Order: sequence, then C-alpha cells, then structure tokens
Amino acid sequence: MSNTYSISIETGGYRQLDLFAERCGEGNAVVTVADGNGVAIAAHTMPIAERRHHFSIAVPQKSTVTVVASGLVVRFGYLSECDDLLDNGVRYVNMNPNDTDWPAQPTLEQIYNRFGRSGAHFEPFARWMNDPNGLCQFQGRYHLFFQLNPYGFGWDNMHWGHAVSRDLVHWTHLPVFLEPQPELHTDERIVGGAFSGSAVTVDEHDNPVAGNEASAIRLYLTRHLETRGDESSVTEYQTTCLCEDGVHVRVESPVALRANDDFGYDFRDPKVECGMGGEALDPDRAYMVTATNLPVSEFGADAADSAVPGISTQNTGGWFTYSPQGKPGVDQPNNATVPAMTLFSAKKPLKRNVTWRYEGPVLADFGHQIARTYECPDLFQVDGVTVAVGALMHYRDKQGRFQQVRWYAGDLVNTDNGPKLDVKASDWCDFGTGYYATQSFVDDNGRRIVFGWFTDFPEMRVEQPCLANGMMSLPRELHVRDGRLYSRPVDEVYRELLGERLAVHGDGGDMVVMAPGNAYYANVHLADDADAIMVLAKGVNPQDGRPTELLLQRTDGVTRLVAKGTAVEDVDFDSGITDVRQVEVFFDRNVVEVFLNGGQAAGSMLFQGADGDGELRIASSGKIDAVDARALNGIWR
Repeated sequence: MSNTYSISIETGGYRQLDLFAERCGEGNAVVTVADGNGVAIAAHTMPIAERRHHFSIAVPQKSTVTVVASGLVVRFGYLSECDDLLDNGVRYVNMNPNDTDWPAQPTLEQIYNRFGRSGAHFEPFARWMNDPNGLCQFQGRYHLFFQLNPYGFGWDNMHWGHAVSRDLVHWTHLPVFLEPQPELHTDERIVGGAFSGSAVTVDEHDNPVAGNEASAIRLYLTRHLETRGDESSVTEYQTTCLCEDGVHVRVESPVALRANDDFGYDFRDPKVECGMGGEALDPDRAYMVTATNLPVSEFGADAADSAVPGISTQNTGGWFTYSPQGKPGVDQPNNATVPAMTLFSAKKPLKRNVTWRYEGPVLADFGHQIARTYECPDLFQVDGVTVAVGALMHYRDKQGRFQQVRWYAGDLVNTDNGPKLDVKASDWCDFGTGYYATQSFVDDNGRRIVFGWFTDFPEMRVEQPCLANGMMSLPRELHVRDGRLYSRPVDEVYRELLGERLAVHGDGGDMVVMAPGNAYYANVHLADDADAIMVLAKGVNPQDGRPTELLLQRTDGVTRLVAKGTAVEDVDFDSGITDVRQVEVFFDRNVVEVFLNGGQAAGSMLFQGADGDGELRIASSGKIDAVDARALNGIWR
C-alpha cells in the first residue's frame, strides 16, 4: 500500500474533521486538506514521538474538500461540530484502506445493513467496543457512553465513545468523548486508557438532580496504566469530569485512590448512586462502589461459612480459568484473595474536588472466592430491595459458563465496619453467555434500566472489512419480585422494534414462522410443561465452516439454550427456572435475547444466523396456546 492516499468529502453543515490515525514507517505523518480548487487550507503533522494521533481539523461548511494522508493510515474518522449536533450527530468518514466496500461517506444504511451486523442493537460505526459507561438521561436524551478502540477490531487503549437517544432504541453517534493518557500514544510498551465508569446528572451547584432538571453530567471513571506483560505495574485510580453541553468534556480530576495496600491491583469501574435510602446510609452523601479483590484474612477465618452481612456464600461449583474454554485445575487461583465491592462516600454537592471517604467492603463473594475480582460493579435499590451486581472475572461455573454477571438481593445494614449488604438471594443475571459489564441507571420516569455488552465467547466474530466488534444488549427494565431480580425489555423496545405480523404456519404442537432478513420477535405461550424444541436460527460457524443451530429446548422440565456447532456447544445454558409458560424471543441477525415468564429469567448470546431470510420452528409434545410473531425493525435511519 502506498504511504499516500486521498479522498474527497462533502462537509455539509460540519465545521470539523476528526481523524484517528496510525503512523506508517519512520518519516513524517501528515494530513493535508485542500478546497475544491486544490488550494491547501490546512496541513497537520503528527508529533514525531507519537505512533497514534487524533487530528481535529477545521473545515469550511458546505464545501467539497480533498483530504490527503501521507505516512499514516486513518483508522476511524467523522465530521463533527455542526449546529444541533445532538440531533444531527457526527457523519462517518471512511479513510481506512481495508474498508473498500464503503464509499468515503457511507450512509447509516450502508454501514449497518450488511451481513455480520445486527439491525436492532447498538453498534459503533466500526472497530472495537466494549462496556457501557456513563448511562443517564439528561435534558430529554438518553446518553450511552462506551469503551471504544477506534484503531482496531480488538481491544486496545481505551477511549470513550458516545451516543444519544430520545427513545432508548434509535441512536445518534456523537464525537469520541474521552481519550487515553497522552503517554499511551508514544510508548507501545504501556497500555491502558479511560476505563469504565458512570454518570450523575447535577444542577449548576453540582447537586444531584433528575436529568430533566440538570445543567450538567458529572462522570466518574477509572484511569488505567500498566506495562504490557507486567501485572505488578498496574495503576488504577478514579477520576471525575463534567459535561455541560451533552457533548464536550471539561477538566478531569482524580477523586479516589486505592484506600490501602490490601486492595488488589484491580481497582476500577466506579458506579455512583445518589438516591439510595435506609438507616445504613447518610442521605446527604453520595455512594461509589468499585471493583477489587481483598485479602481473605480481612474477613476472618470462618468467613466462607458465615451467614453475616457483607458476605455471600452461595457456591455454583465452578473453577478458576483465564479462558472461556479453560478446564478445571489448569490455571491456579489466588486463594488468598476474594472478589469484593468496596464502598466510598462523599458529601453532596459533588464538586470535582470533594473528598471520597472509604467505607469498607460492602460485599465479598466467598461462594466464588476463586474468581479473580469483580468487574463493573453496581449497587442500587429497586422495589424496596438493595441489589448488588457484578461480573466475576476468570471464573467458569459448573455448567461451563464463563465470567457470568451475578446479582445479590437483600438489605443494606449498618455495622461497626460500615454499610454491608445482607444477601437474601443471589443468581445469574443472564443464563446465556457473553452478557457482560452491565450498568444500570434510573431515568426520569423512575425506571431502573440496564444495558450489557455482548462479548464473543461463542466465537462468532471474524475480523472483516466494514464490520464492528462489539454490541450492546437491548435496554432492560429491572424489578425485584418474590425475592428474584427480573429483567425484560423496556416498553420502547416493543413500541419501536416490533413490526408487521408474520404468518404462523401449522397448528397444535408444530409451527413455523418465516422471518424476512433473519430478524424477528416471537411471543410463545405454552399450555403445559411438556417437552418442546424451538429452532431459533441456523447458520455457519465463521471459524471453521461447520453448520450451526441455535435452540431453546425444554426437556424434563428444564429449559435451556443450546448452540450446536459453536465454541459453546458443550456448555449447559440452563435457565434455572421451572414451569415456563411464556417465551419471548428477539432474534436480530447475529444475536438472540430470550425472556422467560415476563423476565423471570433472561438468556442471550451472539449467534451468526444465515445470510438472507430465517425461520423459527417450534415442536412441542404438548399444547401451544398462542404464537405472536413480528418482523424486527431496524434502528438506523
């Protein structure tokens, strides 16, 4: 490939061109912009010490410009800074030489309407995405920040991407919000960046308020830095920054360091809540929960057998492993530590320099003590119950599921060592695989809403031009009923995504639904607990070409997902509930989300369906009361 290449673009109403570029070779790396007559209007050189650089280049509105890249490759780009940016969003600019199927300025339809993409789930334009961050509702819009690597298909130094929505379904892309520390652009030996975090909407005095009353978003996040391959070099600390216009960030300041040397190297993913109540908490303070691991010795010799506040002992019989396919006994855990959620508090208002006081561990999971740590912890109250949620890193349960997200429901109680969660019940948030890094928030209607990120444990992703590697779940509303955490899609999902009715062929116990575009919704009501099989989708394994089949089956009263022909075909995706009478299926080209009994259990995973149309097949030895099937609308318009 030549070290120099160019494109022509129409700027429309935009005033700025943003390009994320990597240096090629040892010479100068330069971006020049010329007007329609070939006259240079800007020339920007990458600083000599940098291997990557974000160029922000002023361009004239309503003009044709030619962009020339020399000595570098542009991996990600867009036009930004226009009137009504929150409504119009950024316009993607394709200067990546590998994405030849796209023109210089692909439309949303050209980006998303292609094999390998979902149609109804949020994905970035391109490259890598992981955890949802900073979820909130602010001045009438829902804000979704997310972990982003604009330079490649895999994980690397973390940025924060950003999108907004009026309805939690249709999204508008905004400029990259946060970037890695500057030294990460110069030294390949170190890695890190802007890791995950959360948001609080505040008034002009930094008091937490509802989003429709707020004047700014205060964000909290982790800054991570380490030398590649040297875990002992890890540095993680929490910071805060302010966003007043819903787009741009102001000065970032540190707010919380490791409280003491007992904290593990993992100390991240701050989740801040301001509205929790109860005798264990001070209503004048905000609370931040972070993920880490702590010494077992801190909790006493008999902690693993103790039914005391702050400790969960329910065990799912799994093992420690670094790999989704890891076998028992191969990788060795650190038996001296336990995954813990640590609690900090700060007096309101939440100024950037407010002191965050360490309150101690609010929860330690001795039932899964061999897991390395929590990731993306959450602590909130819903329906009068306090719920903690966290992903257990480097753990497979006895059924073979890797790094599941677990919920713990109970009461916050006050102790001599700070607030503790007295756990009454606990289970997995999702009985499938890859539903990870969840984060919840409360919207202006008082709903507790959660998003998760789908990581690719089934190995459905293969790097190809014009695709992205990362997808968010549908937004789910959370409730606690009969001591159990329920989750099902928010009302907007049903209102916006459910399209025309699809014909249901057959009767009795055997039915078929043809699904145009291999995207559908089905609501199946079962009259009894007889054995049944639903073939949700078929496809081809992108890794080895084997035929694949995704099933939801009930045998001897056990309802489970089965992913034949995939990397997880031997995993037992048991739903964990009996007496299933309602099954809702959202199949969206390459991902499935299943909800049983109105959200009593949810199961999801990535699964690449066949190109073109698909079908749903149902075979039951009992009676099916009703099947309502709909086309699943796309969200990009």
